[in-house]
Amino acid sequence: MSEIARPGASVAPAQQVSLHATTVPRSFVAVAYHDVHPGDVFSYGSLGRSATMYHVSERVFRSHLDVIQAAGVSSLGEAALRACLGGAGTLDGPGCVLTFDDGWRGAVEGAAPILAERGITAFFFVVSGFIGRRFFADQEGLRRLDPSLFTIGSHGVTHRMLSSLASQEIFAELSDSRRRLEDLLGRAVRCLSIPGGAVDRRVLEIAGAVGYDCVFTSTLGINPTALGRRGIARIGARQSTDAATLRRWLAGDLRRERARAALLAVPKRLLGMRRYLKVRRALLAETVGHDHFFEP
Repeated sequence: MSEIARPGASVAPAQQVSLHATTVPRSFVAVAYHDVHPGDVFSYGSLGRSATMYHVSERVFRSHLDVIQAAGVSSLGEAALRACLGGAGTLDGPGCVLTFDDGWRGAVEGAAPILAERGITAFFFVVSGFIGRRFFADQEGLRRLDPSLFTIGSHGVTHRMLSSLASQEIFAELSDSRRRLEDLLGRAVRCLSIPGGAVDRRVLEIAGAVGYDCVFTSTLGINPTALGRRGIARIGARQSTDAATLRRWLAGDLRRERARAALLAVPKRLLGMRRYLKVRRALLAETVGHDHFFEP
């Protein structure tokens, strides 16, 4: 299940055993993070809770990695993920995929070195229009991510809810983001995370036409789903996600989360994602005095 990290990799001398998969599991759970900040309390200025509710501290993040390693669960990089979704898995028990949305500086400059020390793979989905902005990674930070461990994918240009846009706007969001990231990195970008989980058949068709062949969503589930690479399910980690909860996820038990998602699906369906997010901001008292650069 483990392998020795490649020579020259950025790992600590005492932690050179890698946990990324050499034997591909038949299934995996994908855990979604956003930012990882240095203290249990971190100020994001005028950004509201709606923009930071899936952020965790380094302490909590390290504790999550401890749980994953203690459980003996392999992390899947891009090659192993594709193999699993292609039906080539042979290992019983789910693997784990770690993802980071938006391109926050703490994820790139804080979480990535922690992962590299342990030889754990991850996916970083970047909003290309946010590169270099306050709280977000800059170009050099993204270039420094080790491609043998970390896959960089797209999260659109502006983080708008794609399913609410006209087709030509969806195409521009996905193609322009991919082009900028490929120019920055000098390699192909084929993985996409859908902002806000706002996906429908039209979004998937355009994503495929643009050149993405692995699409991560916000749908709860164990992978592979019925959609395979076009609908990779994830579950979001928070500061409050404790060890027992994470162990349950790694064992494939998402029953509590599915029940909650089923309840939230009703207002999302009735209101649509844009109106739902605006109502959520109002309930969180964020309609005045907060920055909303995550355009709904």
